[in-house]
This record gives sequence, structure tokens and C-alpha cells, in this order.
Amino acid sequence: MPITDLLMSGVNLMGIGMTIVFTFLLVLVFAMKGMSKLALFVTERQGVSETLSSHPLTTGQGQAGMRGDLVAVITAAINTYRTTHQ
Repeated sequence: MPITDLLMSGVNLMGIGMTIVFTFLLVLVFAMKGMSKLALFVTERQGVSETLSSHPLTTGQGQAGMRGDLVAVITAAINTYRTTHQ
């Protein structure tokens, strides 16, 4: 089999493979967009967005919206990690 036939066969196989992958990615993008719209439709229909927006977190928030107790726990965890892994 001549080299040109092998090269043409390789190019043909590459084109088929790239077409299949591109088609799969397009289907995946449209499926994700559809699922996103479906999730928004379901949450709006159930009234979840109204429930979440009517109860904002106001307790325990410090500067720039950080919760003080959460910052203390994270700081303690970092200090414990640094002291035990040196």
C-alpha cells in the first residue's frame, strides 16, 4: 500500500473522529443549556427564588460579608495544619 493511500486513510479517519467529537460537544452544550432552563423553570414554579430572597443572612456577618465564626474556624484549622506539618 503506497504512503499516499495511508496518509489519505489517516486524514479520513481524523476527519471522522473530529466530526464525531465536535457533534458530541454541540449536543452536550445544548443539553446543558436545556437543563439550566429547566432548572430555572422548576425553581420559579416552586417559588424557591422568592423564599431564598426573603431570608437573607444577616446574623454573624462581619466586614465585607464574612462570618466571624467561620473565619475563626478556618484560621484555627490553618494554624493546626501548619504546626503539625512542619
